[in-house]
Amino acid sequence: MLHQMPADELGHVRKEIQALRAREIELRKCFTDECNDGVFEGCDYDVEVKYQKRRVLAKNRLPSDILNDPKYFDIRLAPVVRVVKRKEPRLPLGFGPAGMIAPQDNFDVVEAWN
Repeated sequence: MLHQMPADELGHVRKEIQALRAREIELRKCFTDECNDGVFEGCDYDVEVKYQKRRVLAKNRLPSDILNDPKYFDIRLAPVVRVVKRKEPRLPLGFGPAGMIAPQDNFDVVEAWN
């Protein structure tokens, strides 16, 4: 979709990513449910299935004096970007209900919208 507001574009991109992740889960099941490991050949790609062991920390087995001691934890700040679907669409600045520039609105174009 061309000429979208960045917030709208991000919302649409995330919706597409969600659909792609769901499809990836379905496809992965085709390979992992049918065999233990192996190679599946395609025209453009091959899929290799291998199982790998790794160590995982079992936090539920740690003593409470460690779990409740702040010296064992770091605080990290990370941005959280949420996309919230609007209940009613909002027209971009300078556009009226007909989709044309509303003549009654006065505004300055600071930067061209590409």
